[in-house]
Amino acid sequence: MNGKRTEAIPFLERIDLYSMLRDVLRNLWVIVLGALAAAMIVNMYVRSDYQNTYSTSATFVVTSKTSGNYAYNNLNAASTMANSFSNILNSNLLKKKVMQDLGMGSFNATTSASVITGTNLMTLRVTADTPRNTYRITRSIMSNITELTRYVSEDMVMEVLQEPAVPTGADANFSARRQSIRGFLAAFLVLAFAYMYLSYRKETIKSEKDLENKLEARSLGMLYHEGRYSNVGSLLRKRQKKLLVTEVTAGFEFVERFKKIAALVSDKAHRSGAKVILVTSVWEHEGKSTVTSNLALTLVQQSYKVLLIDGDLRRPTLHKLFLRPKSKLTTTLSNLLQGGSSIHDALYHDTSRGLDLLLNHKNYPNSTDIVSSENMGRLLNAVRSHYDFVIIDSPPMSLMADAEVLADQADMSILVVSYDSALAEDLNDAIDSLRDCRAEFAGCILNQVRTLPGARNTIGGYGGYGKYGHYGHYGHYGHYGHYGRYGQGEKQRR
Repeated sequence: MNGKRTEAIPFLERIDLYSMLRDVLRNLWVIVLGALAAAMIVNMYVRSDYQNTYSTSATFVVTSKTSGNYAYNNLNAASTMANSFSNILNSNLLKKKVMQDLGMGSFNATTSASVITGTNLMTLRVTADTPRNTYRITRSIMSNITELTRYVSEDMVMEVLQEPAVPTGADANFSARRQSIRGFLAAFLVLAFAYMYLSYRKETIKSEKDLENKLEARSLGMLYHEGRYSNVGSLLRKRQKKLLVTEVTAGFEFVERFKKIAALVSDKAHRSGAKVILVTSVWEHEGKSTVTSNLALTLVQQSYKVLLIDGDLRRPTLHKLFLRPKSKLTTTLSNLLQGGSSIHDALYHDTSRGLDLLLNHKNYPNSTDIVSSENMGRLLNAVRSHYDFVIIDSPPMSLMADAEVLADQADMSILVVSYDSALAEDLNDAIDSLRDCRAEFAGCILNQVRTLPGARNTIGGYGGYGKYGHYGHYGHYGHYGHYGRYGQGEKQRR
């Protein structure tokens, strides 16, 4: 790997909210399951550790014998009785008496007495571990009420206004369900932030700054992911299963970004004398084939004569982009390379787009042998003199050695990097492999970039066209680059 000075990216600029939220949503089922497990653990722990309590109460009318019905004296008597009665309730003397009455070995209850504000009513409240014990202890205290009153004052009288009842439910100061919900929410937030942190720490490429700081390569441009239903054009493109710069629904920013990429590529090719340009990627599903097609079409629009070759003999896709649904290929690139036809028979000219193509529609397990044959070298040497540029769409580098074999026969290579997909380490290994080949490595195109609404950056020099920003999303057509059928393909790496 070549040495390269990198600049530290500020913390806030390294935060990519879209990728963080996407990773959270992708792993939402794991987060929910983890939160549910935490809620169950909290529920079991609390239920095993917590003892339910039950309470009941009785209400008394407190009066003074000497004052009769004089209200002030009765209120004063009730207050005095409550204060003194609370001390008696918590005394060892009362506890022993209740234990003797009920035949209990311990006094497992709490008692209190209070005055109802503004009245001469006093409430006795008893809390114990079971409804039965609560009721029995309350009755025992009430049965000794006369004797208890004498300890306070001979002048006071207590009459029962409301009898105690057997508690029908536990006290409302505890809810296992409520604690479980809290445990679920806490675990959910912790796991969600954990995935966001892992997303932040993930060494993938999420911006052009990331590309230039983490990779040993220059950026040739950035393409946004195409939103599904942002406008009528998006709906049409979804139905057509393709997105080409020549389509009437192609957005302004989308086309302009490819113009800038094509200008950089053509300028670099002219300076180095390159004509055959290879476009590849590390992994499948990176939108490489669509990027290759649009690069070729943009060069045609800039008045260059271009030949586009589908060099992917394992999973050819370009015929789906350029041929009409009912069109069939009679002669293919593979027929030409195997000596079964001439270039004039295999060449397909797209009249409406002004582009020449060499296409395939079958899968060839021995693709590496075919593209490394002498016929491939002869073909590229022959077309160099007839075209300004020859663009080759190759298979991903991680699946087979075809890309590197073709890079040894091309003049320039380009690596398509999908947003937040391949690790920087794998990308740098691929870049080193391309640099070891004959073709000059030109740089990378960052594809399928996604952002939250309102976070888009317009193209430099076209800020006034910000309203066209929603056209620039790109990449869901990358399924044309699927290589899922390469089950038996060799996975050689140089």
